[in-house]
Amino acid sequence: MKYRGCALVLGLLMTLLPALPASAAVKAGDKCPKLKASAVVSGKKYTCIKSGKKLTWNKGVAVSNPKTSQSHAFAIYGKDASRFKAVDEYGAKLVSTRIKNAPSINSILQSPTDPAVIRMSANAQYAFSVYEQLMSLGYTPKWIVGEDGDWVKGQLKDVDPCMSWLSPNQGGASCRLTAVWRAISVRNDDLMHNTMLVQGGHEFFHLYQQELQRENFAKVPDWLREGSASVGMGIVLTHFEDRKSFANYGAAQKVERSAKDKSQCEAALMKWEKSLDAEGFGNNNGCEYGLGLLMNEYLIMKGHTLNDVLEVIRVIGNGSDFQTAFQQVYKISTTEFFAQLRAYLKTLNYGW
Repeated sequence: MKYRGCALVLGLLMTLLPALPASAAVKAGDKCPKLKASAVVSGKKYTCIKSGKKLTWNKGVAVSNPKTSQSHAFAIYGKDASRFKAVDEYGAKLVSTRIKNAPSINSILQSPTDPAVIRMSANAQYAFSVYEQLMSLGYTPKWIVGEDGDWVKGQLKDVDPCMSWLSPNQGGASCRLTAVWRAISVRNDDLMHNTMLVQGGHEFFHLYQQELQRENFAKVPDWLREGSASVGMGIVLTHFEDRKSFANYGAAQKVERSAKDKSQCEAALMKWEKSLDAEGFGNNNGCEYGLGLLMNEYLIMKGHTLNDVLEVIRVIGNGSDFQTAFQQVYKISTTEFFAQLRAYLKTLNYGW
């Protein structure tokens, strides 16, 4: 918000500059009308200075017009600015048509009065209202949050072994429900608070994927499955408190700290380029989350949406292989996509 304020002040100051007649020329070294007068011409701000006994225009300095600059609100993110801006704009459109009267999720909470649990549950409900416009889930999902491992496992006993792998400070989605083991006795710092907060936006998107993929889970690559859920997570996190906690998608997505760098993820990307089937959690060094996120954000930069992700999974669920489904929806082969992706990754700060 502070940066936006600075941009607004800059814009206001520029509107207060003395206007020059259309015929008046502004050129460094030429005579100017009044000391400290300013003018912006062709992307430069010129100031009237005293040179000896004369008043002349200085050499000028480059300025950005906040109305026309690429992304003044996102410039703080450097090479990530264009990507964050594209997803923020898409996210704003998506949440503007969310189903505000979506049914209340079935919350089963060990500590229902805990402010952190209340906030997490509000985030999950918001995510449900956003995703329901993409497709109807067809049921009201369970949202289980507990601090004690035995309590959480007790809530899951009827669907064992669906989430028998759930570990402390982790969330999961399976068997038409979501569960979060919020192990505050293990870790309870600010980073973990944010990690717990994102579970609703991430895990709920998996429920929609699961309804479409049917028995063909293994045909949906990890990067598409996890990266798209993380995009949804970031959009939900940005908007669910009306941007009061996270000013934009870039700020919200800084919560995501999974591996993205070439040194960590080259092996994973090489496997995905060969269209290796899904491997499940933990087999790609977390790159399915971090690098997978960059890959799905790149698709949104190219004009695609979360609807497209679900459509790919729908086609796979109907029996297609991933390469065919991807080309059918995105109108590009996986080979060409990965070639373009590698070129794009080289423009970022992750060592590619």
